[in-house]
Amino acid sequence: MAKLNVVDVEGKVVRDIELTDSIFGIEPNEFAVQAVVKNYLANQRQGTQSAKTRAEVRGGGRKPFRQKGTGRHRQGSSTDPSQIGGGIVFAPKPRDYRYSLNKKLKRLALKSALSAKVADNELIVVDEFKFTEPKTKEMVKVLANIKADKKALIVMDEKDENVVRSAHNIPGVRTALVSTMNVYEIVNHYTLVLTEALYSRAHRGSSQEDRGGIRIMKTGYDVIISPIITENTMDMAADKKYAFKVAKDSNKTEIRKALEEIFGVDVAKVNIVNVSGKKKRLGRTFGTTSSYKKAVVTLTPDSKEIELFQDM
Repeated sequence: MAKLNVVDVEGKVVRDIELTDSIFGIEPNEFAVQAVVKNYLANQRQGTQSAKTRAEVRGGGRKPFRQKGTGRHRQGSSTDPSQIGGGIVFAPKPRDYRYSLNKKLKRLALKSALSAKVADNELIVVDEFKFTEPKTKEMVKVLANIKADKKALIVMDEKDENVVRSAHNIPGVRTALVSTMNVYEIVNHYTLVLTEALYSRAHRGSSQEDRGGIRIMKTGYDVIISPIITENTMDMAADKKYAFKVAKDSNKTEIRKALEEIFGVDVAKVNIVNVSGKKKRLGRTFGTTSSYKKAVVTLTPDSKEIELFQDM
């Protein structure tokens, strides 16, 4: 395993850490990175552009001028695309540019981006960011001390409003949480700055090399979205069974750990159901509700009950 120095806000080396080869030491896959960046940029498009075709512009009807004797080319309609005020050929219309990629490809791209940062000496681990108040001047000084004064992406495990506001007005510097970090932001900045707490969480979750530890960087609240409160689920609670809406990319192991972390209970069994959206009418408009993943959790007989309205 390669080693990386951990520095403080003054740029002094305080200790060194070992980098997990399955995350930070793989051979970068340029195709995976390019595919994920292209997907990210496409998903950011609003797709609201619109222009009128010759069937939609105002005009038409009679022939604008006679067929012969004017010295002009023959024309049958004022809506023709060659005319001023006419329609647009193949006019763009509002559309959705979003598309999805395979999860394994996205994980490979993220690990490739992190490994490339390590290979280029563009990854910096800071022991902690602590600001008593928002101060842009202090953040500029810290970034200069750790040699990250160019375009830098600061990734935190938990949101710190003082850090966010201190970096907000510095050109080229962005802050992100681990849940919002993406491949595009990583490759679009010269330097990637991680907190040591964030790196430790990723390192603890990297025991399974094929998983790469990427998904373990979530917290329990990233996995458990909300409890499902219905008449049926409240009846299930008497048998220590509870239903939760969970993240779509979560699995049974993550759900089990998240519930034990949040509520301090012992989970006996987890069942997962993918619930499809239902057609719904609102006035004259028809639509479909969003699909989601539901987890039905059964606790052990000696476990305490979950107070649904206490910790969520």
